[in-house]
Formats: sequence, structure tokens, C-alpha cells
Amino acid sequence: MKVFSGILALLLMPFAVILLTAAAVSCSHPGNDWSEYRGLPSEGWCYGDTLRFTPAPYDSIATGHLMVAISHEADFGYSELWLEVLTTDTDGHVSKDTVSFPLSDNYGRWKGTGLATHFQMTDTLHRRVTLVKGVPLKVRHIMQADTLRGISQVGIFFIPD
Repeated sequence: MKVFSGILALLLMPFAVILLTAAAVSCSHPGNDWSEYRGLPSEGWCYGDTLRFTPAPYDSIATGHLMVAISHEADFGYSELWLEVLTTDTDGHVSKDTVSFPLSDNYGRWKGTGLATHFQMTDTLHRRVTLVKGVPLKVRHIMQADTLRGISQVGIFFIPD
């Protein structure tokens, strides 16, 4: 019986690999996914500093969802981070999204993934966006602080429909 199940497993293995590969390929959108990171100065992120990200999907216009990623140090002084994300559609209309990142739980433990003193947290905007190739997205913090220390990078990911 064990020999039969072993042979059956060997015969089904190539089929399983082909099936998993086909599933992964069918879920991808070649060329329209896009991501970009901006590093922040070690002295901090000033309130008036707006980060600009320039979309570069394969198509000139792509619709999907934006994800925002924050990399921060363990000594970041806040449990939550508020950002404003500005996008411009094909008609030139600017949309503002306010994103709240709860970076720690009620006990002060960091929620993001990471090692030692560096953590990353990702959140998705709760609406579909249309990216226009070459038209910048803008991100700024809207915290009640002149300069935020402890944020090392901000990233934008675009996942097409």
C-alpha cells in the first residue's frame, strides 16, 4: 500500500507543479504592476516635504489598487501615522486619500513585520485608482509634528485589476 501511494504521489507531482504554475501566471498582470520607494533623511521627514512617485505601468492608463508601505525604526515616537495620498485621474481631477497606519497595538508592540529595530507596515487604499503613466502621485505626512523622526522609507505599490 505504501509503495502504491508513493508511486501515485510521484505521478501526480508534475501535474501539481503545472497546475500551481498556471494559477500563479493567471493571477499576474504583466507590465502594469509598479512599485517605488523613497528614502527619507536621517534627520527626519519635515511636515512640508511631499514625496513624489512617478507611475510607470506598461499601459499609459491602468486601473487598480494602491498600497502604501512604511518602514520605521523601533524608536519611532508614535503608535499611529497619518498620511495624505494625492492621485490625479485622466481628467486632471485630484483625489485625496487619508491613510491611517496603526503601527502598534494597545500594548505598544509593533504590528509590522521586521527584525530587531526595523519594521515595515503596508496598507491598501480603500478605493480603486486610475494611474496615468508619468503623472506623479504625492504622499505627505499629516501628523501634528514639524519633523517626524524614525521613518526611513515610504513606498507605493500598484496592483492592477
